[in-house]
Amino acid sequence: MQLATARGARVVAVCSGDKAAAVRAAGASGIVDRRRGRVLADAATAASSGYDVVVDVVAGPVLGPGLGLLRPGGRWVVAGALDGWAVELDVRRLYLANLALIGSTMHTPRIFELLVDLARRGAVRPVVAATFRLEEVPEAQRQLERRAHVGKLVVVP
Repeated sequence: MQLATARGARVVAVCSGDKAAAVRAAGASGIVDRRRGRVLADAATAASSGYDVVVDVVAGPVLGPGLGLLRPGGRWVVAGALDGWAVELDVRRLYLANLALIGSTMHTPRIFELLVDLARRGAVRPVVAATFRLEEVPEAQRQLERRAHVGKLVVVP
C-alpha cells in the first residue's frame, strides 16, 4: 500500500473491520470490510468508475468475477493465493476489455534495489507487527494462521 501511495495512487484496501484504522493509517483512502461478505459489491461502490490496477494476494473465487471491477486496459496483479490457487474466470473479460492478468513475486534484483532506495529515502517504512526469535517460530506460525496482525511477522536469528 505504501508503494502505491508513494506513486500517487488512491488505494482502496480489503481487510477485516478491526484492522481498518491501522490500514487507513498506512495510507488507504477507502476500506472494504471482507467480513461483510460483499467484497466485490463494496469494492465497486468504493470506486464507482472502476480500478486501473488491483493487487491481489488472496485470489480464490473472487478473482474471476473481480475482473469486472477493472476499467478498460486495467491490470489485475496476483501475488498470492490465500483463498485458493484454482480460479474460474471468463477469458473473454480479458480480451474484450484489453485487461492484463499478471503474476508477480516482486522479487527481482531490480525491484529490490528500488525498494531499498524508497526505504532509504523514507518514502516507505516497513510495518512490523511482531518480532520473534528463532525458537519462537511455532508462535509466529500460530499468529500468522490467526491473521490478527497488521504488518509483517519477523523472525530474527
